[in-house]
Amino acid sequence: MKLRHVRAVAVSVCVVVALTGARRSHGGGCDDSSNSSSSSSSSGGYSGGSTHYDDDDDYSSSTGGSGGTDATATASPTEDVKITSCLYDPSRGIVARVEATNTSSITTYTYEFGVAFKDPDGAPVRTSASTIPYVSPGATETLDVAAVYVPETGANTSGVTCTLDDVTRTAQ
Repeated sequence: MKLRHVRAVAVSVCVVVALTGARRSHGGGCDDSSNSSSSSSSSGGYSGGSTHYDDDDDYSSSTGGSGGTDATATASPTEDVKITSCLYDPSRGIVARVEATNTSSITTYTYEFGVAFKDPDGAPVRTSASTIPYVSPGATETLDVAAVYVPETGANTSGVTCTLDDVTRTAQ
């Protein structure tokens, strides 16, 4: 066999080894310097002789990934968000305490919603757009949303109301 044939076979073997992932076996490469302590490869290679650094990231796709439907989340984001209290506070006005509970076991969500405030007579005071960002899977976060409200002197403030509007949930 001629020398050029031997070289062609050696190059072919190197290509096959590279394409099949044999580099993961830490058995060296196809260049003449693969046995030296100063060689390197695109996957991290060798550094310092016997110490090997592998920077390849091995990920399993069995967890589903992002962009798909999270079967563990509730069917509707309005089920995840609720107002737990709505009170008049003399220093802040009408205050709604909003709670977002992420029912997913794998996906972090950001919740966006509006809170409509009404005075004791049912007249609109304000509608506020708010966000509870980055609620981790299985976690509950709260947010106080306030609307400036100054009742007339001596007016009853116990009948203020707060309602949720346009609740959305976005995967992060």
